[in-house]
Amino acid sequence: MNISPRNKISKMRSHRRHSTWKTINLKKLTRTYQITKCSNCGANTLAHRVCPVCGYYKGKQILTIKSASKETVVDA
Repeated sequence: MNISPRNKISKMRSHRRHSTWKTINLKKLTRTYQITKCSNCGANTLAHRVCPVCGYYKGKQILTIKSASKETVVDA
């Protein structure tokens, strides 16, 4: 019993199919979840959640965010 596919699927065809995955899922996420702008930094965030960029929620700083260059630390 042979379970392999009947015809070969080319690399270009499979790459094209896999390349659309990211854009399709981003469209699904934007339709499903409400995205708003952060009132402090202006980054796109999910509604009713702390901003992952600056750590603010409703005008108050909730999280301490450390930058990659360890010189700048935003305290809560």
